[in-house]
Amino acid sequence: MAKENRVDKKTPDIDRENFKKSISPPKNTTHDDYLYLNKRIEKLEKRVAFLEGKGYTQEPEVRVAPAAEKVMAEKVAAEASRETYKPTENLGFKIFGAVGFVLLMLGMFYLYSYAVDQGWIGILERVALGIAFSLAVLVIGEIFRRKEYERFSQLINGGGIALLYFTMHATYHFQAYREALSMSLGMNTALLFLVMLFAVFLALRQNSVILTSFAFFLGYLAAFLTGGSHQMMISTIILSAGLVMILWKKNWGIGLYPVIASYLLYSIFFFDSNILRGTVVSPIVYYAIGYLICFFALFNMLSIILEDKENYSQNIISMVINAFVTFGFGLAVVWHYWYSFRGIFVVLLAAVYLGLAYFTKQKELKNLSRTFFILCVTFLSIAVYVQLEDFWIALTWAIEGFLLVYIGVKLHNLDLRYMGYIVLAAAAIRSLLWDSTGLMFAERTISMLSITLALYGAAYLVSHLKLEDEEQLVRELLGIAATVILTITLAIEITDSTGLFAVFSENARQVLLSVVWATESVILIVVGFLGKSSSLRTTGVVLFGITVVKILVIDLSNLEMIYRIVVTIIVGLIALSASFAYVKNKERIQEFLQEND
Repeated sequence: MAKENRVDKKTPDIDRENFKKSISPPKNTTHDDYLYLNKRIEKLEKRVAFLEGKGYTQEPEVRVAPAAEKVMAEKVAAEASRETYKPTENLGFKIFGAVGFVLLMLGMFYLYSYAVDQGWIGILERVALGIAFSLAVLVIGEIFRRKEYERFSQLINGGGIALLYFTMHATYHFQAYREALSMSLGMNTALLFLVMLFAVFLALRQNSVILTSFAFFLGYLAAFLTGGSHQMMISTIILSAGLVMILWKKNWGIGLYPVIASYLLYSIFFFDSNILRGTVVSPIVYYAIGYLICFFALFNMLSIILEDKENYSQNIISMVINAFVTFGFGLAVVWHYWYSFRGIFVVLLAAVYLGLAYFTKQKELKNLSRTFFILCVTFLSIAVYVQLEDFWIALTWAIEGFLLVYIGVKLHNLDLRYMGYIVLAAAAIRSLLWDSTGLMFAERTISMLSITLALYGAAYLVSHLKLEDEEQLVRELLGIAATVILTITLAIEITDSTGLFAVFSENARQVLLSVVWATESVILIVVGFLGKSSSLRTTGVVLFGITVVKILVIDLSNLEMIYRIVVTIIVGLIALSASFAYVKNKERIQEFLQEND
């Protein structure tokens, strides 16, 4: 007894006030939640005091609203039942459990085959036996669940559902069974969907992501077995809508699953129905458009529902798949039957995504709003390519890219600026790879000069901002790209025998090109000093070096004597003038650069 008293004296009493302060509710905890937890702590303190044999002074009991207590209990239960998945977790259980179940099913299959071969059971008995065995497996799974073997019971229940599904499947898709039971396709599909609904019931009852995924897999499989028909599409839409509702309630990270399954089944319907074979718009075309709109709307709703940082990457993938599958099938139909409206269709798609971007921004779903807006700009750019032709594509892209950079600068929005850079890059590639060789003089000039001006303009706009290292590099690349395109444009236009300088001889055009390149290089160096751009100065020096190499290798070898004299004197004078101007103003130039560093 003395020993106990000694222990009690050494054991300090619980400082109740400090302890309560230490568990003060975080900002995102409601007052009712805090009261509920406080009540639980009061009870635990009483039990500790009783076990230690100490007195306990009871304070006024904190009462919690029954509704709040119920809500808090549900939250705790939900957190406790939430399933987390790691690649290596429970690996042994999964392997041994799966192997054991497969071997057991294999043994039962051999027993069943032996009984059939011996003529012990007929077709009706086989179906009844399959149903009975499936239900028996499900009962065993339920027993294990009640004994709190949750994962193992899910494995058993999944096997029972699969057996029941296969039994129902056999009643129609095996000819002997179909004839003996007089089973129709519609009735068989209904039975398969009943099995799927029963599986969904079990999955939700056990709060199991795995069983839910398996149940809907069986549902999509049942829809597939109906063939590429309207029945398959209607079943798929109902399945996807049901899964969206479940994900809305549970917030499980399987949003990519219905998108892929639904569009695979839609592809089967689309190609089996020969949507693009006819020349006259038939009712099946309108049905195909209607189904596509349903999937498009449904999965955009799903993306908004599943806005979750943990599943963000999966959600983005499903959004992109939804967008481009809808674009692909929709454009194929419009291109085939309403060709002149092909660009309008893509613009409408972009408008939808602009509306979704605005809606999600109002709901403060920043990640979704950003993705929707990127899709909007992407489809606007695609609409330009789809609807326009020739130099209009590069010209419109150049204007679009410049405007995006301009708006991004005004709003200090980095995403807008980067989207503008990407559009400008697309315009530059289009201009260099196609317009420079595939268009005639006037159209080619408009295309290449427009992208040159847009690139220089964008570089100038962002030069007034404090940029991160990555965007600073982009700005330098914009100036370099503009200079390269301008240099190539000058070379093409001056040397083209059918272009603006067609009246000049070949020798004269080569001399003119060398002089223009030398002049351009000096201008670049001067602008580089004034604009404090080392990349422009470097580009000017490199271009002058290329000009000198051209003179030494090409001009002095191929031109007539008089043209050699002209080109060497003029370019030499340009170089000497630039050198003299630098030497004369060297100190002023250095002071200017130091003042503006």
